[in-house]
Amino acid sequence: MKNTKYILFGCAALFILVNCYALTREFFMVPLLSLAALLVYLLFFHADTLVYLLALSIPFSIVIRNEKVNLGLSVPSEIIMVALTFLFLCRIIYDLSVDRRIARHPVSIAIYVYLLWMFITCITSQLPIVSFKFLASKIWFIVSSYFIVIQLIKNNLKNWVRVFNCYAFSLACVVIITTIRHAMTGFAEHGSHWIMAPFYNDHTAYGAILAFFIPITFSFLFLPKTTRLQRVGYIAMLVVFLIGFYLSFSRAAWLSLIGSAAVFIILKLRIKFSWVVVGAAVIFGTFYYFADDILYKMSRNSQDSSGKLVEHLQSISNISTDASNVERLNRWVSAFGMIKEKPLVGWGPGTYQFEYAPFQKGKYKTIISTNFGDRGNAHSEFIGPWAETGFPGLLTVLVLMVLIIYYGIHTYIQAQSRTVRTLVLGAVLALISYYIHGSMNNFLDTEKLSFPFWAAFALIVVCNTLYINKKEEEIMEG
Repeated sequence: MKNTKYILFGCAALFILVNCYALTREFFMVPLLSLAALLVYLLFFHADTLVYLLALSIPFSIVIRNEKVNLGLSVPSEIIMVALTFLFLCRIIYDLSVDRRIARHPVSIAIYVYLLWMFITCITSQLPIVSFKFLASKIWFIVSSYFIVIQLIKNNLKNWVRVFNCYAFSLACVVIITTIRHAMTGFAEHGSHWIMAPFYNDHTAYGAILAFFIPITFSFLFLPKTTRLQRVGYIAMLVVFLIGFYLSFSRAAWLSLIGSAAVFIILKLRIKFSWVVVGAAVIFGTFYYFADDILYKMSRNSQDSSGKLVEHLQSISNISTDASNVERLNRWVSAFGMIKEKPLVGWGPGTYQFEYAPFQKGKYKTIISTNFGDRGNAHSEFIGPWAETGFPGLLTVLVLMVLIIYYGIHTYIQAQSRTVRTLVLGAVLALISYYIHGSMNNFLDTEKLSFPFWAAFALIVVCNTLYINKKEEEIMEG
């Protein structure tokens, strides 16, 4: 046994030395092949470790593009996702051993319908190659983040905490690096828009992921078996996230976290759902009744984005001079023009950025407008799918949202275990923050947001199916 350990240690040391030497000599093929060999080994013998490695790598992954084939891939995270998806599909074909309770859960069924309709609209797409590439990426996002995470956590919820801790640790490192770089610019507001590159493409995606992780990290503080040292670590991580969140200067992220906090208060105070509905109806009714006055006030607001908190918040309603706000309106107006022309099947998944230019209105175009499909998408997780996959596509998105929030809140209220209630509450609040943000931006076409988003789905479905009736002593024993 001792000789075996020495042999393994010697091989590992030789492996590291060879790769270090290759790097110093700029023989990059050697470390790339070594990485590939390591991933293959983990894929077949330690797939659970590969999931943790995936979570750890996502915040640091960088998009590499090949203009010749018009393909961009986030490395190494999407490579790992593709490998895990391939393994999962092979395993399904080999033994067909799927937990029927999970496979037949309404949320899982809604995901099947969501992907099926996307496949149908790929066939009718204006740009089929673009759409099928988009569908392929969506499949490996969902399989690796939802179905594989379910397999990892269904027998031990502690694994879900480990997965999110891996992502959170790397994210905290990215926040620290970004904050240091931001400090070197004197914390200039304009610098916050690009300072997080190349890890996150802009400040809105950066703010969205921080708004997602703040409720989850906060919930981890209250897990029954969390040690004092772990709580100190979570508090430190939460402080880092809050600093990065503020310095992101993402107004949509700020609003999303406020909305998430409001839902937290409603759930903690056990406010009746009927009261919430009445309150929402009154608010929307008021906005509708005074819509003309509100739009007039917004058109008179000339406060642009600013490094000062109050002024930056005031700029949220500026639809006259703030380029970011007006460009968002431009994208939405263009999307509605596309919807009007193809209301049933849309223009095809992933095609919005290549098709919206002719639908732009002159009065909404800004200095950041473009006709070349190179500056993002519809800026909405709802309007974008509507334009790309028609009204049925929008319906699949809305059904998924309603189902996951319903089952999340139901599980939180009915679960007998404090651990389950705490984890599910954190996941629900994180998803709510993203859905609020998703009304103004969309990032589920990237693995940066897709992985934690679908992994939160996985937790809620597993807890609702397998853990809702389990007592505390039966939870997280692994």
